[in-house]
Parts: sequence; structure tokens; C-alpha cells
Amino acid sequence: MYTLEPTEENLNSNIARLAVPAAMENMLHMMVFVVDLIMVGKLGTEAIAAVGLAGALNFVLTIVFSSASVGTVSLVARYMGAMEKPVAERAAAQSLLLATAIGVCIAPILYLSAVNVLYFMSAEPQVAELGGLYFRIVICFLPCRLIMLSCNAAFRGAGDARTPLIITLVMNCLNVLFNWLLIFGIWIFPRMEVAGAAWGTAISYVAGALLVLVILFRGKALITVTVGNMFPVDMDIIRRILRISMPAALDAFLTQAGYLVFLKIVAMLGTSALAAHQVAIRVESFSFMPGYALAVSTATLVGQSLGAGNQNLARLSMKRSCICALIIMCTFGALFLLIPAQLVGIFSPEEDVMKLAVLCVMIAAIEQPALAVYMVYAGGLRGAGDTVSPMVITIIGTFLFHVPAAYLFGIVFGWGLGGVWLAAALDWILRAIAVFIMYRRGRWRRVEV
Repeated sequence: MYTLEPTEENLNSNIARLAVPAAMENMLHMMVFVVDLIMVGKLGTEAIAAVGLAGALNFVLTIVFSSASVGTVSLVARYMGAMEKPVAERAAAQSLLLATAIGVCIAPILYLSAVNVLYFMSAEPQVAELGGLYFRIVICFLPCRLIMLSCNAAFRGAGDARTPLIITLVMNCLNVLFNWLLIFGIWIFPRMEVAGAAWGTAISYVAGALLVLVILFRGKALITVTVGNMFPVDMDIIRRILRISMPAALDAFLTQAGYLVFLKIVAMLGTSALAAHQVAIRVESFSFMPGYALAVSTATLVGQSLGAGNQNLARLSMKRSCICALIIMCTFGALFLLIPAQLVGIFSPEEDVMKLAVLCVMIAAIEQPALAVYMVYAGGLRGAGDTVSPMVITIIGTFLFHVPAAYLFGIVFGWGLGGVWLAAALDWILRAIAVFIMYRRGRWRRVEV
């Protein structure tokens, strides 16, 4: 198993070794939701809107409740960089316990509130009922999802991006298979339509959790866990994980709360607008992958560089990763301008949905450079343990600009879905400027983890 050496000479190869598998892993995570949407697209606009809305809600909640993985990456990377592998493995074990506890406690609450939340999101009755059916099934398996994300974070913090990729690939293949069997009733399986998409996703979550636990416990990976690392509970490490993760969790919660309000504004525009928004988001999600991957790799590289006492290498890691992200995501932006109809057509939307989704994809091209800058530098700050700076940017950006501007442009000015997306693009531009200012101020250099 390859071990990262945090040196300037190895920096480019380290970025590639971490970012390429992370990009592929992220693509496969997104494909779980994309495949659900593509397959139910044959069932009509209401099915697209329902699965899109419920899937987005599930994704939002997963992001919020998996935020402990931010502390996991930071601590594991620091200890691995300082050549303290046993402590890194104990941190990984405690993170696994924490993720399991969160999932077990939160899933029942979310299950009981599923349909009410979708009605709150201004979904029309049939969309809310279908979406609630999908959400209730998937959310029962939230503990499995959080276990997988926690373990994958530990692998990445140790510098192993290949193992999470393999796990996610297996999970994604199972999702496609069982979606096909259960949505349409293939062979001996019943035709379950929207519920079939949910069960396909749920089965993939269980398989992913089982696989990651087997790999983590068998003792042959770059970082491993034993029962002795898990018990008794180490409250000192738990507190350190939470201290780093809580600002990131608040950041994620506020971001996703803002997104849900944003989604409510979209739902106010009608079912066609909601379906078009979900299709456009799925198209744009492919451009997120390189930015997210480079943010993940940057977090690991910055954490290990600081663990080795090399601040200059941490700074250089962020700069080079940002250049890579800009090149790749600007290329996606060009594609969004040149072939938006072909990209949207993958989802087989109806004509009115098609027109709106094409407009949104073209607007998404505007925000690609800003997304690249924000993702990489925010990832670098979090890898250093500075989760407060991105949180401050999120609070200001979400509630003082993004949501008000979306309502103003989309509803008050009457610009519709295009206005809502324009507000999002302007918000990302402002966030990119803000995160770069935070990076230059240098708080990340002084954070103790």
C-alpha cells in the first residue's frame, strides 16, 4: 500500500494519487442519485420531481450528519504526517462509533417527519406522497451511510483514496442493478416504481457499510481498526473530533438549510420548475466532482504537511490544487454553454422541463471558476483544522445573500427559475472571494487540533 510522503518533490503525484480516485468516488456517489432520477424519469414529471426532491433532502441530511468526518480527516492526517499511526487508528475507531451513534439516533426522527418536511418544501400533494415513500425507505439506512462515509474519511486522511473508490464502485453497481430490477419489475422481482428506486439505494448502502467494515477491520489496509481501539470510548478524542467538526457541521447545516429554503422557493414555481431544477442540478453535479475531489485531497495534504511541520508545503498544496480545479471546472463551464440541451436530454424530460433545465445549466457555467476556488481553499482550511472560517462565510453567504436574492430574483422580479439560479451563481462568486481572503489572513496556520 502506497504511503504519502509530504514533500514538495512529491506534491504533484500526491495530488493526483488522492484527487483522481476521490473524483471517481464522488462521481459514483452522485451517480446513485443520478441513476435513480434517470430510471424514474420514464415514470413521468411527478416521479422526477418526487425522487429529485426526496433525494436532495436525503443528500442534505447525510452531508449534515456526516460532518464528523471533517474532524476525522484532519486528525488522522495530522497523526499520519507526524508518524503516529496508532493514535490515527484510534481516532478512526472513535469516529466510527460516533457516526454509528448519530445514525441510530437520528434515523427514526427523520422517518416520522418525512412527508411533513416535503409538504413544507411546497411540494404538490402527489409529489409529497411519492417523495415521502422514497425518503422513508432510504432514511432507515442512514446509519449504514454514515458508517461508510466515516470509514472512507479515515482512509483518505491516511492518504488512501483507492479503497473508498472501490467501495463506492461496488455500491453504485448494486444500486443500478436493483433499481432496474425493482423499479420496472424485471424477472421475479415486483414492479415497485418509486419505491423500487428507494430499495435499490438502500441495498447499496448496506453493502457499502459491510464492505468498508470488513476492509477496515481485517488489518491489511493502510489504516486499520480493532475492537480495542473502539472500546472503551475515548472521550478526549471524541471531543477533539467534535471540536473540529462542529463548526463544519454548523456550516453544512446552514448551507443545506439555505439550500432547502432555496428549494422551497423553486417548488413555489411549480412542479415543472422543480423537475427542471433537479435535472439541472444532476447535470451540474458532474462539474462538482473535480472540485470536491481536489478539496478532499487538499485537506489530506494540508493536514499531513502541517503534521510534518511544513507550512510552506501546505500553502503550495492549496495553490496547485486550485489551479487544477480551475482548469477542469472551466472546461465543464464551456460544455454547459456549448451543449446544454444534449446534457439535459440524458434525463428524457418533457418539453417544458427541458427548456427550463437548459437555461439553468447555461447559468451554471458562470459559477464554475468561483466554485473551483471556494471548494479547494475551503477544503484546505478544513484540513488544517480551521473549520470556523468556512462556517462564517456560509452564514453570511446563505442568509444575507443567497436566499434573499433567490426570492427577490425568482419571485419578486418574476424571473422564475433562471433568476433563482442567477442568485446562486452570484453567491458562489462572493464566497470564492471571501475564502481567499480568509486564506491570506492565515488563521489556518495557527489552529491546534
